[in-house]
Amino acid sequence: MKTVSIYTCHHKPSAFLDSSVIKPIHVGKANSLNVICCDGDDTGDNISYKNPFYCELTAHYWVWKNAIPTDYVGFMHYRRHFNFSDDQHKPEDNWGMVNCDEINQEYQEEFGLNEKQILKLLENVDLIVPCKWSVKSAGSKNNYHHYKVSDHLHIKDYQSAIDVLLRKHPEYYSAVKTFNAAVDGYYTNMYVMNKPLFDEYSTWLFGILEELEEEIAFENYSAQEKRVIGHISERLFNIFIIFKLASQNLRIKEVQRTFIKNETFNGKLGPHFTERNVPIVICSDDNYAMSLGALVNSIVKNASTNHNYDIVVLDNGLSQRNKERVKNLVANTTNMNVRYFDINAFKEIKDAYIRPPFTAATYSRLFIPKLFRDFSKVLFIDTDTVVESDLAELIETPLGNNLVAAVQDIVMEGFVKFGNVAQSDAGVQTAEEYLKTRLEMANTDNYFQGGIIVFNIAQMNEENIFEKLMTALKGQCYWFLDQDIMNKVFYNRVHFLPLDWNVYHGNGHTDVFYPNLKFSTYMRFLNARRNPKMIHFAGENKPWNTDKVDFYDNFIKNIQGTPWEREVYGRLMGAHTSVPSTEVSLQPILFRTKIKNRLMPHVNRFAPRGSKRRTVIAKCYYKFRRVVLG
Repeated sequence: MKTVSIYTCHHKPSAFLDSSVIKPIHVGKANSLNVICCDGDDTGDNISYKNPFYCELTAHYWVWKNAIPTDYVGFMHYRRHFNFSDDQHKPEDNWGMVNCDEINQEYQEEFGLNEKQILKLLENVDLIVPCKWSVKSAGSKNNYHHYKVSDHLHIKDYQSAIDVLLRKHPEYYSAVKTFNAAVDGYYTNMYVMNKPLFDEYSTWLFGILEELEEEIAFENYSAQEKRVIGHISERLFNIFIIFKLASQNLRIKEVQRTFIKNETFNGKLGPHFTERNVPIVICSDDNYAMSLGALVNSIVKNASTNHNYDIVVLDNGLSQRNKERVKNLVANTTNMNVRYFDINAFKEIKDAYIRPPFTAATYSRLFIPKLFRDFSKVLFIDTDTVVESDLAELIETPLGNNLVAAVQDIVMEGFVKFGNVAQSDAGVQTAEEYLKTRLEMANTDNYFQGGIIVFNIAQMNEENIFEKLMTALKGQCYWFLDQDIMNKVFYNRVHFLPLDWNVYHGNGHTDVFYPNLKFSTYMRFLNARRNPKMIHFAGENKPWNTDKVDFYDNFIKNIQGTPWEREVYGRLMGAHTSVPSTEVSLQPILFRTKIKNRLMPHVNRFAPRGSKRRTVIAKCYYKFRRVVLG
C-alpha cells in the first residue's frame, strides 16, 4: 500500500486533525519560545528563522531535508484543508473556499480527512492541487496584474524572481508567459505530490529562492510586505506545474479547499522529561515578569537533584526578552526546563466575565485539565509567590480520588465571620450566603485558596471534570472568578494541605485582620509563618513596589542576581523618594474610596465587624453602589 504524509502548517495554538498521516508542524519555531503542542521546523537542516519572509516554505524545506520519506508528500494550512471527499461540488465563496464553522469529527468525516480517503484520491495520480481560482474574482486582469495591484506586494520583487528563474532555467520562458497572462491559477501553496516530483520541485524552487535573496531588498517593508518569498512561491509553483504538464505526462487532480471560520484549540502538552517529571504551571504577563523571575529562581534554589522540573508558563503577553531571561535562570541546570504556552488559545476565556484587577488569564487554571490531560498530576502556583521548599514534595502527595490538593483560604473564613458582602450575579449576599447558595458549599470552611493547587489530572480525566468547569464558567460571573468556580466544582473533593504551603504576606494587615479570626485559625496562621514553604504576596502591596510588607527579604533574596534586580531596586528607590511617609502609594485613590476611608472609623464604632448591624449596612451600601455605578 502507498504511504502519504500531509503536513499542516501552524504558527500558533490551533485545532489539529485526527488522522496519523496528517502531521501538524510549528512553522517559524526558531523565532518563538512558545510551544503549540506539535513538532517544529527548527531541527536538523532547516531555515526556520526565515519564516517571516518564507511563510509555510520553512516547513516545506524542513520536510524536504529531514522528514521520513513516504510515497506522497503534501501541505495544507491550519485553517485551509483539501476536500478529499467524493463530493467536489460543495458551495464556494468568492475566494474559492468551502466555508466551515470549526474542526470537529463531523467536519473530518464530511471532507474525507483520513488516510483511506486520501489514498483513494491518489490512485493513479501524481499531483493533487486545489481547484483553480480566477483572479477576476478580485478584480484583476490576469495573474501578473493581480500581483501588481495586490496589497502588501511589489511587482519589482516578482519581476526579480522571474529574472532569476529565466537566467537559471531559460526553457521556462513559455511557462512564465502562459501563467502571467492567465486569469487563474493554483494558489495558497497547497498540494500533494509523489515523492520524486516533490524532490525535483524542491530542488528547483529553493535554488531559485537562494539566488533571489541576492536580488531583492526590503525598503521599509511592513511585516505583511516582508512575506514576499511566500507570495512569490505561489506563482513559481504554477509555473513549475505548467512546464511539467507541457513536457511530460503528469497526472493531476483538482479538488476543493475548505476554510475554517472559527479558530479552536484541541492540542495537549506532554511531559518534557521521561522520568521523575515534576510539572509546574505558572501564568504570567509582562506586568508580573519580575515576580515570575523571583519565583523560578526560588524553585531552582530549593529543587532536589532527584527530580526533573518541567516548568510551563502560561503566557498572557510576556515579551521575548522576559521569556529569554526566565529560561536563562535554568540554563545551567540539567534537571530543569522552561517552556511557554499562549493561554489565549482557549476561546472560552474571551467571553468570560472580568472585573478589575483581574484579567482574562485569571481563568487559565480552569484549562489545566484539558491542556495537561496526558499527565497524572500537575502543580499550579501563582506568579506572585516564592517558595522555601522543594515543590516535588507536593507532586508526591497521595490524593486518592480527591480532585485537587490545596490550602484552606483563611481570608474567606474571615469574610464569612465578618459578614463581608460578595459581588456576583446572584445579587447582594453576605459571604456566607454566597458560598452556601451560589457555590453550593454547605461547609464554608472548606473553601480553598487557588495560589497553589495540585491537580489530580488522572481522576479528572475519568470524570470529565473539564466539561463541568466549562459549564460553571459560561455566561456567569463570580466573586473570585475561577477560584470560586473551582471551589464549586471541586467541593468535598479537596485534600487540604498544611497552611505553610500558602502563607499570606499579610498585605499590610497582619496585625489587623488575622487576629480577629477564630483563635485556632490565628494560631495556625502564626505557626505557618514561622517556617513557610511558600509565601504568597496576594493583594495590592507587592514587595517589588514597597519594602513595608512581611517577607520582603524572602522576595529580595530571590530577585538578587537576576536581570530584574536593578529594576526592582529602582522601583523601590523611586517609591521612597516620591512618597515621604512610610506608606507607599501604589496607585491613585478613587474619589469614592476617599469618602469610604473618611466614613469607616464612624461605621466601625457604630457597627463593628461581624455584627448584624454591619451586615445590614454593607448590603445597603452595595445595593446603592450597583444602582449608581452599575
